[in-house]
Amino acid sequence: MGEHVRRRIESSKKQVQYGAKQGIPSVLLIYNNIDPVFQDFGTEAMDFTAAMYGAYTIVIDQQSNTATDWFNGKDRMLQESKNTSFSALGHLSDRGGTTGVTLYENVFAKVKIAYEELPACFELRRVEVSTAPLNLPRS
Repeated sequence: MGEHVRRRIESSKKQVQYGAKQGIPSVLLIYNNIDPVFQDFGTEAMDFTAAMYGAYTIVIDQQSNTATDWFNGKDRMLQESKNTSFSALGHLSDRGGTTGVTLYENVFAKVKIAYEELPACFELRRVEVSTAPLNLPRS
């Protein structure tokens, strides 16, 4: 999950750093030419989340065989001290002649985007990130 997006982050980070050093919000736009019809394979919302903040990790209580905790875990490309030049990642898509851009916020970005000033044509995905396990109530 997220490998396609991770590769794009890794291969573009030097280019994105240039804009961030100038104080310009810098967005990596990813267009999926592997899946030209649906443009989902490898670039679904969960792929972006997993690449940016880590794969969803679920902790299972071995005695009760129930989920007790979940959090974003390994393979996260964006962290407080890693890839902070990316203001956001974007998914550029063209489905049936309708072009759209979905922006996924980098909560660790050095240069933030003024999301409230963007036109309505941008779909925004803003998240709260935690790498600490979440304690779910026991039933």
